[in-house]
Amino acid sequence: MLAGLVGSGLALCMVKRPVLIALAYLVLASTIFKYGQAPHVSIGVGTLYLTDLLLLLSFCIMTVRLVARLDFKIVRTPLDLPLLMFWSAAMISTIAAILASSLPWKQSLDETRVVTSYLMFFAVTNLIRDKRQIKLLIRGIIFLGLIVAMITIAQHFFAQSHVLTVGRIEDATVEGTERISDVARIVPPGLPMMMVGLAALFAAFVFEKGGTLRFFQLGSLAMGLIVTFYRSSWAATGLTVLITGLMAKRDERKRLVVFCLVTGLLAVVVIMASMSRPESHGAKLLEVAYKRLITLFNSRTYEDPNSSLRWRDFEYKYALPHIISNPLIGIGLGAYYRPFTLGKDWGSEEMSDTDEEEPPDLRSWVHNGHVNILLKTGIFGYAGLMWFMINILARGFRYWRHMTDPYIRGVVLAITLTSQAILIICIVEPYFVEIAWTSVVGITAGINEVAFRLFLPESPIVNGEKPNA
Repeated sequence: MLAGLVGSGLALCMVKRPVLIALAYLVLASTIFKYGQAPHVSIGVGTLYLTDLLLLLSFCIMTVRLVARLDFKIVRTPLDLPLLMFWSAAMISTIAAILASSLPWKQSLDETRVVTSYLMFFAVTNLIRDKRQIKLLIRGIIFLGLIVAMITIAQHFFAQSHVLTVGRIEDATVEGTERISDVARIVPPGLPMMMVGLAALFAAFVFEKGGTLRFFQLGSLAMGLIVTFYRSSWAATGLTVLITGLMAKRDERKRLVVFCLVTGLLAVVVIMASMSRPESHGAKLLEVAYKRLITLFNSRTYEDPNSSLRWRDFEYKYALPHIISNPLIGIGLGAYYRPFTLGKDWGSEEMSDTDEEEPPDLRSWVHNGHVNILLKTGIFGYAGLMWFMINILARGFRYWRHMTDPYIRGVVLAITLTSQAILIICIVEPYFVEIAWTSVVGITAGINEVAFRLFLPESPIVNGEKPNA
């Protein structure tokens, strides 16, 4: 009874402040939990998770307001049609596979839920309608990113003695078989929150005056990313920061120069202090980070069939024939495209999740996110997703300078650049079908559209209208 009262109270708060729906969804999908750990209800044909209820609640609020309030209109954006095209194609391909008996119903549910999380975009664009709410959502995302970063750093020092987050908790490795037992690698579900938070804070630091607090927040997010030892995320974040700096104007570059000088000085001090004690944890951490970073520039990484990048090439041998034979609608979400492969599936480092006694079955998994979507949803689904993502970039790069608020200007640019990074990273990582990323993509794309509507001078974008430049 108490749980019911608490749940009802929270639902009422979310009805009054829909921004809480988006933040709650991110807490469950992209921080230190897996959405399956939240309270859930079995409904016979499947399981209803709290994330499902939050998405359903947002659409119920929209429906009730549309019927009950004459002043409430559905907000339309140029991103609506591409997203609906992608989602519809994914559902059609999945239903077709189920009806053809090539895909069990329950096997499709997880990936269906992941793809459906993109629809949080509509919850943001239609329920967040004032400047205070959009800034609250942005600050909430940055706050969650900071929480994830601090827990990731703490988990790094605890290693596997105390588990604070789900995800990968393992000894750090350098390319090949070299494993460093004294340095833990932590990859939490909230990795995208740290990346978005760092990009947004850095952009805000450049385009709006930033104080000491913001500087230390950036340091915490950067340290959180470092101990993931995720090279693709390092490269993407570095590219985002570099482009942000290049887009700064003259007076903004002065702040950037000061920031770089202070950061560089602190980095030199930390590195020298750590390297003066070669056996210290700091020295080992720096050694692993350096060795992993330079592999990005090592030809062996891209040529050796046993490297961490190329060992997965066998997936293409199985995926491409399915794409050729099912080009239009794909094989359906969650469908197996290959047999179990000994040495590639169970037992590999990709499978080591601390919260699972048995490694997951990866016969539906393709590391290349672009191939993954093309395989599962066909040409129409992939075209819809690319249309959606490219629209995010086109509109972000076109309008970010026009934002009347420098803080929002930086956030819009950060979201745009992060979306660009996701398109690139998905060549080697399946972020398009990981709920920690899909929820962030949908919600941050919605943030940009709301920003265009609220912070463009004199001509808010509603139904695709152009601003006065």
